[in-house]
This record gives sequence, structure tokens and C-alpha cells, in this order.
Amino acid sequence: MKRLMVFALLLSVFCCAFESPSWAAQTKMTRRQYKKNLAYNKNALPAGWQYEAGYTLWRVQRNLPSNIHTYRKYKRDRTWRNNMHRKHRTEEIALDTLDWTAEEVALFWQNYQELFKFHPSGVED
Repeated sequence: MKRLMVFALLLSVFCCAFESPSWAAQTKMTRRQYKKNLAYNKNALPAGWQYEAGYTLWRVQRNLPSNIHTYRKYKRDRTWRNNMHRKHRTEEIALDTLDWTAEEVALFWQNYQELFKFHPSGVED
């Protein structure tokens, strides 16, 4: 009986030692799997995020440290700015006109003079 118990104990130790359990048999993540996980995992940061040029410039302009929180703030700010320009195109064009010189403004008024005349409703020319 003792021999059977010792044999069972040795067999169980042998099985546990030489069979790889599922939790220990995880392979190294491939580059493709890493990129796929980035798309689905909001908390994962891309490799080398500390050295991204846009992030570094944004951070230096605001005198902020380089950490996960400021990087996420940078990403939100960049997304907001991209959406602002996409959704407010007329305002962007109007703001660009502030950089015009006096000659350009005079030429614009000459070419598009008819567009800016006041036409009240109910009055015929």
C-alpha cells in the first residue's frame, strides 16, 4: 500500500513537473498580436510613446512631465483639434482671411463686390 501511495505521489509530481500547465505555456506576443491588442485595449500605449515628436512638443509648450496621464491628455487634445478643423471649415477659412494683406483684401472686394450687397426681401431692382 505504501509503495502504491509513493508511486502515485511520484507520478503526480512527475506529471506536474514535466507537463506544461496552460498558464505557464503562454508564448511571447508577436508584433501583429501587439498591434491588434492596441486597437482593442484603450489602456495600452504604443511602443516609444515617450519619444513621439508631437507629444514632446505639446508637452514642452505646456511645461508638463512625461507620463501616461499627460500622453492621454495629448491624444484627447489632438483628437479634439482634428475634429474642430473638420467640423468648422467655414470658420477656419474666415480665420485664414485675417492673415491677408491690404492689397489682397482690396482685390477680393473688387472681384466679389456683388456677393456682399444688401438685398432686403420684397424690394425689386
